[in-house]
This record gives sequence, C-alpha cells and structure tokens, in this order.
Amino acid sequence: MFWRTYGAVVGWMFVVGIVAAGLFLFVVFAWLVPPDRGEEDAVWLMPFFGGFFGALDAAAASLSYALALLGWTRRPGRSVGSRAGVGAVAAGVGALAFWMVFGYARSGPDALPVWSVVGAASAVLAVLVAGPLTVRAARRASGPVGAASPATASEALP
Repeated sequence: MFWRTYGAVVGWMFVVGIVAAGLFLFVVFAWLVPPDRGEEDAVWLMPFFGGFFGALDAAAASLSYALALLGWTRRPGRSVGSRAGVGAVAAGVGALAFWMVFGYARSGPDALPVWSVVGAASAVLAVLVAGPLTVRAARRASGPVGAASPATASEALP
C-alpha cells in the first residue's frame, strides 16, 4: 500500500535529482568555468557525472523519506498536511546528510562549509519536490473529497 501510494514521489525525486544535477554541472563547466585546452571533451561528461551524483543524492533523500513516512503513516488518520510535512523534511534531511557525509569523507572537516551549501541547495530541491507530490499522492489515496477513506470505513465496522 505504501509504495503504491508514495512510489511515484520517490520516482520523481530520482528524475528531478538526476536532471537537476546533470544540468547544473553542465552549465557550470560549459559556461561558467570554461575548460582548458585539451579538456573540451570533459564538458560533455559532466552531465553524466552530475546525474550519477544526483541519483545518489536522490537515493539518500528517498530512503529517509520512505522511512519517515512508513513510521508516520503507521497510525491511521494522519492528515495530508502532516504527511507532506514529515515527507518533505525527511527528504531534505536525507539530501543534506548525503552531501555532508560525502564532503567530510572526501575533503575532511575543513571543507564542510562548502559542502553544506551544496547540501542545503539539494535539500531545498528535495523539499520542493517531496512536499507537493506527497500532498497529491495522499489526496489521491484518500479518494474523492467527502468520501470515506479506507481507514475510516474499517474503523466503522464492529
């Protein structure tokens, strides 16, 4: 039931993460930081490099999103807004944590301020994707407005 309801949110986090990271690295290395002589071909590899790290970041955000929502929706009757809040915050924390751990492992504690900026930007993107899509998924799962939700219908049975 959980994956049928919120699986599309996880899928969209992957799509947006891969595309956004690939596009970001392409723009940075194609226009903002022009390559040196002999490195022109590396520009075309940067979207793939960015997409790979976007997928890793989306995996961390999706894992924290799924674990938080699995725990939060265990009790029936949670509101749509609370599901969206918990899911969005968890996705943002997962994205930020990925870049902080990656930055610490790669560069040590001295570079954490730089990696925290990357992580914060990634967290904002994860929140902007997970929040609205969780609202949409939760509303679709609850059925039409005014109809009894499956949890309400099962509670009404003796």
